[in-house]
Amino acid sequence: MSIPRRPRSKSSSKSLTAGVLAATTLVVTVCGVSGAAAASRPDDAKGKSTSVPVLPARFTQQEVQWTACGADVTPEAVPGAECGWVKVPVDYAAPNGETVKLRVSRVAAKDQGRRLGSLLFNPGGPGAGGAADVASGNWQAGGQARARYDLVGFDPRGIAGSGQIKCPDGVAQGPEDPPRTEAEAEREFSDATRRAQACEKASGAVLAHMDSVSVARDLDVLRTVLGDAKLNYTGVSYGTFIGQQYMKLFPGRVGRMVLDGVVNPDADIQQVTRLDVKTSDDALRRYAQDLVARGDDRLGATVEEILRRLTEFAKKLEQEPLRGADGEEITDATLSMYLEMGVTAEESWKQLTTALVAALDGDGTAFERFEAATADESGGENLTPQEEQAEENESSSMPAVLCLDSPSAPKSPKEMLDTADAFAKQSPLFGRYYAWQMIDCATWPVAPTGGADPVKASGAAPVLLVSYTDDSNTPLENAQAVHRQLDSSSLLVRKGQGHGAYAAEDPSTCTDRAVDRYLVGGKLPDNTANCPR
Repeated sequence: MSIPRRPRSKSSSKSLTAGVLAATTLVVTVCGVSGAAAASRPDDAKGKSTSVPVLPARFTQQEVQWTACGADVTPEAVPGAECGWVKVPVDYAAPNGETVKLRVSRVAAKDQGRRLGSLLFNPGGPGAGGAADVASGNWQAGGQARARYDLVGFDPRGIAGSGQIKCPDGVAQGPEDPPRTEAEAEREFSDATRRAQACEKASGAVLAHMDSVSVARDLDVLRTVLGDAKLNYTGVSYGTFIGQQYMKLFPGRVGRMVLDGVVNPDADIQQVTRLDVKTSDDALRRYAQDLVARGDDRLGATVEEILRRLTEFAKKLEQEPLRGADGEEITDATLSMYLEMGVTAEESWKQLTTALVAALDGDGTAFERFEAATADESGGENLTPQEEQAEENESSSMPAVLCLDSPSAPKSPKEMLDTADAFAKQSPLFGRYYAWQMIDCATWPVAPTGGADPVKASGAAPVLLVSYTDDSNTPLENAQAVHRQLDSSSLLVRKGQGHGAYAAEDPSTCTDRAVDRYLVGGKLPDNTANCPR
């Protein structure tokens, strides 16, 4: 489903299919700190330790041995990039037990005479590593922040270079054709359970401790080792959720924090999935409105006619699938997938219309041509072996994090079928397709430790929330909800469609200047400020 995904990077060569595959690997669980993983709070509002035992000095006083970044991090590092390791306990409740080494990278501040400290970066996912982004220069912050901060990227535990988990058979990605009977659902559950158990067996102890609370505690170790009194942090997409957990755990140690493409912690997995359904429905309506405004009536003369025709087409495909070039069935689920791929990316609307017109006319190869056309525009799928491995690990890591963070996925084939039916009533085109993406968390072998809970962070320094007006991954209403939850924050809204508005591939001078003013000078924009398209 369309969960918080890291924004497309300048060097990315993934096609839309790869993007949807990442999305359908799992579902977002935006939940707060509760359960076993959050049984006690390390800090009160003044930043003093309260109930969590002090970590042994071997963690808090370790020194990073910085060296030139090798090909294991990035094939081409920017000048001056350095890489190293930071050791943290696998289980913070047992700090003398097993450990995991976190891969970190650093690019020194350009203006060392006025250096403000370290600015840690997480690109989200969950499942994405940040060490390569910083070392390669793929993420560089805004110009002013880059001059004044050491940029520090890190790979979260179990991800990329940090004790990478292993799932020999991959993880459940949601069935290509969602089950309609209990027997079909039981087969899907059986396969998903087998895959998840293989992950648990191959990955070791870290799999049970990849929750965002543990990652937030890792952030505090990194802050200490880097010598910063406060954590300065920029998190994108699910990286915003990690930042929120840090605010809850260590409110007195929050420095300047930018949460970009915001996840709402006060929503469980089913609420978020419903919001994803609504977001795709809204994007489809905008697509239809654009067709009508341009006088393109090939799919219908009005918005309602277009939506009705596509809904009727989906019902027809459920009963009578088309056949693709290799004989594969083009079903209602196939239509849902390609609609999700197309309507959430405005640059694909023209190709999507061409494909839909042909498919409605009985052409079963139309979507294959649509996929090929969009892949060509995005640079194709020529990934290096390292990128392929990173993509596979990201796919596996998503449920490893998300399923620990939320307890609310359906837990039986019957419950999943009932949930999918309810979602299909909400949205005939997207509901069932999205609902079945919860199967990974429905069958995950490690019990969840989190739950839905708003973030307050009383006593924390003011933070800056950033969002596009039209974000198909983390809708603006998420940022608005978190803005209401926090005791002290500002919301910066960039008009347009996208995900990750600050220091983006498509830069906004207004957005970058406003965020840099906060990071460098501590000056927040107005309570809610807007940047033009």
